[in-house]
Amino acid sequence: MDVWVLDTHVLIWYFTGNRRLKNELKNKIDQTRSRGGRLLIPTIVLAEALSVAEKGRVKFDFKKMYNLIRKSDEFEIVDLTPEILEEAMKIKKISEIHDRLIVATANFYKAGIITKDKVILDSGETTY
Repeated sequence: MDVWVLDTHVLIWYFTGNRRLKNELKNKIDQTRSRGGRLLIPTIVLAEALSVAEKGRVKFDFKKMYNLIRKSDEFEIVDLTPEILEEAMKIKKISEIHDRLIVATANFYKAGIITKDKVILDSGETTY
């Protein structure tokens, strides 16, 4: 079974149908959903998405997106736990705390990350 963590931009772009989301990433999400895989959404990603919506940087209905995530079996909101924080403490090549927590969540759940973030992709800090 596929298990993936979504980062903030990917999540927003997926739900808004934004063309900035590369087809390969959109297809990975769609395939995971159709195969009964798991798409993990860290609470920090939701907090960042809420901030983006409230600041108007991207026009979208956060509440609608949030409700769709909560009602969909393929999406799972995962909390920040002490264990994930301990994983984040091991990550040295990513300075931005939100990104560290996203990577730590993926590492803790032994999941891949669906992201366009070059810092995350080039860090070598993801273990799956």
